[in-house]
Amino acid sequence: MTPLALLCAAAATAALGAAACGSSAPSPFPSAGGAGGAGGEGGAGGAGGEQAPADPTLGGPCVDDDQCEDGFPCTFDACDTNAGRCRFTPDDSACQNDVYCDGVERCNPRLGCVPGEPIACGDGSTCTIDACDEPTRTCSSAPRDADLDGDPDAHCGGGDCDDADPTASSLQPEICGNDRDDDCDGRTDESGCVSPEHDTCADALEISAPGSYAMNTAGAGFHYASSCGLPRPMSTRDVVAAVLLPPGPPVDVQVTARTEGTDVAVTLAGQCGDAATELACGRPHPSADGGKLAKLRGRGLGDPERATALPVYVTTAEGAPVVVDVAFLPPSPAPENETCGTAAPLEPGAPVLATILDAARDLGTACETDLGELVYTFELAEPSDVDLYAISIDGDGEPSLSLRSEGCALPEDELTCQTAAAPHLFRRALPAGVYAVAVSATAPTSVLLTLELAPPTDPPPDEACAEAAPLAPNRTVAVSLLGHQDDVDLGCGPPSVDAVYALDLEVASDVLLVERLSAGDSGSIALSAPACGGAGDRLACGEGDVSPLRSARRGVPPGSYRVVAEAQLGQPVSVTAFVRPAAPPTLVPFADACEGALEIPETGGFFQGNTTNAAADFDAGCDRAGTQDRGARDQLLKLTLTARRRVVLDMAGSAYETLLSVRRGPGCPGAEMPLSCTIGTDPQRSFLDLVLDPGVYYVQIDGHAMAHGLWFLDVRVVDAVDEVEP
Repeated sequence: MTPLALLCAAAATAALGAAACGSSAPSPFPSAGGAGGAGGEGGAGGAGGEQAPADPTLGGPCVDDDQCEDGFPCTFDACDTNAGRCRFTPDDSACQNDVYCDGVERCNPRLGCVPGEPIACGDGSTCTIDACDEPTRTCSSAPRDADLDGDPDAHCGGGDCDDADPTASSLQPEICGNDRDDDCDGRTDESGCVSPEHDTCADALEISAPGSYAMNTAGAGFHYASSCGLPRPMSTRDVVAAVLLPPGPPVDVQVTARTEGTDVAVTLAGQCGDAATELACGRPHPSADGGKLAKLRGRGLGDPERATALPVYVTTAEGAPVVVDVAFLPPSPAPENETCGTAAPLEPGAPVLATILDAARDLGTACETDLGELVYTFELAEPSDVDLYAISIDGDGEPSLSLRSEGCALPEDELTCQTAAAPHLFRRALPAGVYAVAVSATAPTSVLLTLELAPPTDPPPDEACAEAAPLAPNRTVAVSLLGHQDDVDLGCGPPSVDAVYALDLEVASDVLLVERLSAGDSGSIALSAPACGGAGDRLACGEGDVSPLRSARRGVPPGSYRVVAEAQLGQPVSVTAFVRPAAPPTLVPFADACEGALEIPETGGFFQGNTTNAAADFDAGCDRAGTQDRGARDQLLKLTLTARRRVVLDMAGSAYETLLSVRRGPGCPGAEMPLSCTIGTDPQRSFLDLVLDPGVYYVQIDGHAMAHGLWFLDVRVVDAVDEVEP
């Protein structure tokens, strides 16, 4: 009897139905543990014998892969011809949700993806405040500082003698005449104490000429509330200036307050101490130099007959030096082009100045800012290429542009947008009609806006999804992005200039996309269904400003797909789609030293291990100085190349700060090679892209600064091609 007949007879005897033995028919067996009473792998466990534990990765009988679908996307389903049964290999990497602090998700072959244990960051000390920090994907441990004044409690080694009062600490100056120990040195009102200047209206700094004025809120109290003032914890402070206007025609008064990083607000009033007379108010915003600023403009102020004194309150979140810039400007009304219905005309080649200061927020945009917008409109008599440029003339904030259709007011009317130091929006062959441009900024600033029109041009071959240019697997392509526009929105990163390529897969494949950015740019790389219709078509996404960007999807079914590469500033990028037939992950349970180094096939593969129970065997040149000998716990893999190859190693998805080092043999562990050691302290983890000559190499899986845990390693080995395709 043939093996197939024997298998069918056994299935029939067990009353499991002969349908399982027909090639390509769905398997009727459970996804794990075998059919009822089968006893699992290792025998049925006869009478009097011990029952062998069931292998949870084994399913029912099979003769081909098409019979082995368990319905769990995180398992690699295949027919194990040696066992004659379905094998459902769990792939933990398919379960990761890219949230560090909720722990590492795992793939259970019986249940699918299951949540991980949240990261435990407590160190057992009452003198530290421990937390899991999602942006850095690390545990943070800060000295106890209950009043958040930057000085830890003196009982825990800090200098704060009263950790319930942020106005008293070793970081504060001693204030004269208040009979308290402000600087926590054990003395009160000692020599060298300071008296706050301009603390109230009675001691206001008089400003009668435009210019820059130094003020300091250290030691001051908090006396004057305003509509845009800061929340009032005990550390909030304010000082007062008096803007003096002589008799004469009205002027606009513009006041800007700047700090090195502390939140600051500025308020202009008609009468000191009377909140009802507030004239203008400026909230805190991040400035282009990394500090904070607040800006306001009081319009049409002064009196023809008499001098006028206008109080200015400068408020900070804590005591800090402040630079106050005051300008007297010709009077001007508030801009009227606040909405789509009141949009101002924009003529080609004629720059306009948009002052983004006190405009209200009326429009929804994918490039949201904290400020409102001004709106402009232009009309095209015939199809044209449209370029919109903007730049801040004072450098206080980054401009934000939104190009919109005639409807203008709704979020879906937005055609494209960009926020950058010098944004540039390009739209090819825009049809005849009316369009709007909304201008905003990240901080109060004056923006020069320019519209340029040109005859319509033909799109490049990699412009859109419908007729995307082909992308050859495992070859790097240079993408200029010149003449490209923002066509595709997959919800992968902010709106950006993009290029689209077609990636055709003949068999189920593991796909790794790599995009290298130009210096100073940010972007995204995504795998999409051919329609590129939105986030629902997105299959993989990697975005940010750390080059190279990567995104991956394992077990992608055969078919045609789209690779979408984006760069916010439209600078050149390079793109590679690494493709190999889909394969199950290889578990690395030991590989703790040279004797047990796991062999990586020359074709590469996907590997998963855990260094938690490993020993620290090897040093690494790129690890943090000062760690103990041999650093963190590590594991070792071995790669033998018979020809010159390009080898890409990607640890994305690993659960800790990884360290990856490639060492040249033949002796183990080999010598660390130049530029072949990298750490992964950001969410993308360690990555190496190397061209290696024939020989023996050892891949060291390690941790940065003693870190250890679950790791993934995607190894791609392809032909070495020196040139980058145009």
